[in-house]
Amino acid sequence: MGPGFAAQLRHSITGREIFEADWDSTSLGEISTWPSSFRALVSAVLACPTAMFLAWGPDLRTFFNDAYRPILGQRASNIMGIPLAELWHDNWSEISPLVARALSGEGVEMVDMRLDLHRAGVPEESWWTFSYSPVRDDDGDVSGLLCVTRETTERVLALKARSSATERLRAALSAGDTIGSWDWDVVNDRITADERFALIYNVDPDLAAVGTSLSEFTACIHPDDLPLVRAQIDATLRFGDAYLAEYRILGAHGVIHWVSAQGSAVFDETGNCVRFPGISFDITVNKQIELAAATLKNTLE
Repeated sequence: MGPGFAAQLRHSITGREIFEADWDSTSLGEISTWPSSFRALVSAVLACPTAMFLAWGPDLRTFFNDAYRPILGQRASNIMGIPLAELWHDNWSEISPLVARALSGEGVEMVDMRLDLHRAGVPEESWWTFSYSPVRDDDGDVSGLLCVTRETTERVLALKARSSATERLRAALSAGDTIGSWDWDVVNDRITADERFALIYNVDPDLAAVGTSLSEFTACIHPDDLPLVRAQIDATLRFGDAYLAEYRILGAHGVIHWVSAQGSAVFDETGNCVRFPGISFDITVNKQIELAAATLKNTLE
């Protein structure tokens, strides 16, 4: 093992794990006997700031970098060099066909593939975009694969939320449910809204028609939901994210209604949000059906 490779191994958390592992008891043998092609691949993986891993040898021993450690979660301790099938045993039926394709010499790319990684020790819904590329030894034969990956869960869930909100709106329009519109003058903090919107939020329709502050309309939002609503509004104002929110409204005599809201930001030439129009509609019936279905499912299980 050259001094440069040894120094690199000591430079990172993952590299030190590789350096200190007992490779003589595995099919790979001591580090000093590793093929130059293999050492070069390990070096490239460790140096890369993008999450990636290398699977090498007849039993596909795995080598990952520091950027990949968060993906492993609780698995990250004492697993350096274990076979790929053992590392991802709970997803092996899904990824093994992809691994086989890569080992046959074919590059594989998956976009927004759903995987349950159990990063915190419990089932977790997540989506990933990744590629498997075949890698070769000194003789030019495929001896493993290289994986480059990134999590796309946030984007996928945002698309799902947008699709769900659109379907709810279509259903509300078809059913003739109460749908109200607003237009928020962000600079002057003045929301003007139609009568239906005002009634949903327990605001005097005459006051809504001439315009009033945002706080007048958020005052009736359930206190447990208000922090998330504020965070979603802030994301739209700052980054232009589509505003999609579902939350509870406290109506008269403590009656709770569910509302779905959709909106978008209008920016001026300096990049500041100046207007924020949108619509809200009552989805209480939909929520009641969903909760009843979930209760029935839990009872049957």
